[in-house]
Amino acid sequence: MSVSDRRGEKAAHRKRSARAGRNAEMDCKEFIRLIPNWLDGKLDGKRGAKFLDHMNTCKDCREELHIQFLVREGTARLESGGSFNLDKELSEKVTAYKKKLKRKHTENVIIYWMEAIAGAAIIFILILVFILM
Repeated sequence: MSVSDRRGEKAAHRKRSARAGRNAEMDCKEFIRLIPNWLDGKLDGKRGAKFLDHMNTCKDCREELHIQFLVREGTARLESGGSFNLDKELSEKVTAYKKKLKRKHTENVIIYWMEAIAGAAIIFILILVFILM
């Protein structure tokens, strides 16, 4: 990739990040700040979904995540002396996190509908009580 292509790509990314800021999506600065939390498994909900969305659209941030993962996990693995494939492990970690977010979303939808049905049942019972009185 030539220097001018790289500059054009960075400028386009800055424009996307600026638009994302207006749409309450994550920007690069916040993404990079949250990488340690994500690696520690401390990022959930909407913020976690925004983290993954940004990772999927920003090559630079994906590279930064990759570097931080390699440094953190590689250092720990070298000290323990085991063999490892960090690229595969990061890919598996991202896949597992996506499944976790999807499962959490499904749970939230089920809880929402259960609450709605319970609320409707209470209202129905109250109406019956007032009619029968």
